[in-house]
Amino acid sequence: MAEENYVTLEVAIDDTLYERIIHAAANRGQSLSEVVEATLAREVASALAEAPVVVKDPEED
Repeated sequence: MAEENYVTLEVAIDDTLYERIIHAAANRGQSLSEVVEATLAREVASALAEAPVVVKDPEED
């Protein structure tokens, strides 16, 4: 059996979004974790496909 690794991520979200995520998970028959992981995976894939942004310190100009 393959070893599975888990990372626990603590984030602060507002109550309304939390309730909407729970509702979305219930609509899909998924756990809260499954919905959040799938959503993060899609957003990360999308962000990695974008051109990188160069962030500069405005005080260095």
